[in-house]
Amino acid sequence: MRRYGGTVIFQGMDDDGLIEVVEEGVTRSLHFGSSAKQSTLDISRPEQLQLAYTAAMMSALLFQPAPANIALIGLGGGSLLHFLRHHYPDSEIDVVEKRSDVIAAAKRFFQLPDDDKLNIYLGDGSDFIRNCRASYDLLLVDAYHDDGMDDATDGTHFFQQCHQALSEQGVMSINLWSSHASRLEQSLLAIRECFNGHCLRLPVKGRGNIIALAYRNPQTGNLRTARQRAAVMEQQLELPFGIFLRDLRRHNLSLFSRLFS
Repeated sequence: MRRYGGTVIFQGMDDDGLIEVVEEGVTRSLHFGSSAKQSTLDISRPEQLQLAYTAAMMSALLFQPAPANIALIGLGGGSLLHFLRHHYPDSEIDVVEKRSDVIAAAKRFFQLPDDDKLNIYLGDGSDFIRNCRASYDLLLVDAYHDDGMDDATDGTHFFQQCHQALSEQGVMSINLWSSHASRLEQSLLAIRECFNGHCLRLPVKGRGNIIALAYRNPQTGNLRTARQRAAVMEQQLELPFGIFLRDLRRHNLSLFSRLFS
């Protein structure tokens, strides 16, 4: 069956709705009943990030380039996990996904990694963050259903928990996406409040996504240091960190004018 410009190789249904896997050549994408791609993986090179928003989420590495403990809220097809496991093989990674059928699809169709430094939990991301005992150097939040952000991972209470779950030099990168601009702004305001203003916004070019980067320690967001490491990281990780830094500066002028003065 043709759908979303490709061939549907799997279609399932759980209590949260439709789960579809669509194949286009060497790529596979996960959909939740709409044309929006939740994950896309190149089966021949799974460590390469195919979607602009997932690449933009990795801009957090400008501020925390050596995360030893990582948490992912939302598995999807596991594209972020593949990238991190490839480039940070010694890091401990916890992944939380609330839909068991999504985990099953990731294992069956998206070459989900399996090693002793990777822990995959079935459950609610908000519950996990509230009860976690680890301090994370990198916290990635990408939890969605078919028409927008998961309510459980959006709002002041959740962002306060994320603040507490970070290490002193930790960074949260969250994918904000909604068809309602007012909700995006509300989410950004809530993050800024919970992180004492230590929050940067990075709109994803050509998309409706905004990536928010938030951190506990104001020194973590030192843009001079980030600028110095951007070129090296761009070669090592094959991501456009120079462009990320330029766009971060453009969209956070008041903060950057102080940091670059």
